[in-house]
Amino acid sequence: MNNTVTVGPAAALDVTALTAIKPRWCGTAPTAPGTYTAQLRAHGGETEVSAELVDGSLDVTFAEPVRGVAPGQAIVLYDGTRVVGSATIASTVRARAGVA
Repeated sequence: MNNTVTVGPAAALDVTALTAIKPRWCGTAPTAPGTYTAQLRAHGGETEVSAELVDGSLDVTFAEPVRGVAPGQAIVLYDGTRVVGSATIASTVRARAGVA
């Protein structure tokens, strides 16, 4: 930890992708990349994502950037109204390069 505070525009909080760990599946784990909707907050809306299981971790890319995504939060994947699975967010990719 380097005790740094970075100040910038709200758009600097946009996240385009994430990696999640410890996925738990409601049934069989997906064997190929897929398109799902994802929920990131208990009462938050759903957003379209593409997701792929890579070496036991879940790589997720958002169709549109989202804000307020941080490591330690959960992501839940849906196929329509069916829960596919969930995982814990380990890292995120910001839309604006160079913003820590």
